[in-house]
Amino acid sequence: MNESFKIILNAIREQYGAAIAMLEQNLKSCPKEVWDERTNGPPFWHVAYHVMWFLDWYLSESKEARVSFKSKFGDASSHLEQLNKKPEIALTSDQLLAYLKEIKEKAKYRFEHLTSDELIQHSVFEWHGNSVLSSLLYNLRHLMLHTGALNLRLRRKGVKLDNWVSHQRI
Repeated sequence: MNESFKIILNAIREQYGAAIAMLEQNLKSCPKEVWDERTNGPPFWHVAYHVMWFLDWYLSESKEARVSFKSKFGDASSHLEQLNKKPEIALTSDQLLAYLKEIKEKAKYRFEHLTSDELIQHSVFEWHGNSVLSSLLYNLRHLMLHTGALNLRLRRKGVKLDNWVSHQRI
């Protein structure tokens, strides 16, 4: 592994780790009364699930994995990743924290096995740009967009957060 690739890969791993850690802190900090509040758009847990579902999906390595990807919570959670559909169920904090743990393991495995040749290959998510690197950065931006929105929602409800994570290797 050449030195430039190691630096790039470590930077990606550190920023994914930090972003996931911040999402996890938001999940752990969310009060019960905010968790399923539905008065101002999708509930907190639904936004968290949305970003986690896409984080998981976008870490897929092949078109086959992308096409066959299914929800971890069965048919009742079908289409929960879509924020424009009102959820008929509510997932719990424990369910989402367990799911996030699985995603962390998937990300760790993905980055441990990523090669410099693969990084410049065409992504299995064609709409992300022309490379796996572009797809990984797109996924990270999506994760941080929603983590920031959840963070803001908690702060507006008076939850004191000190959850900025500058880097944390996954």
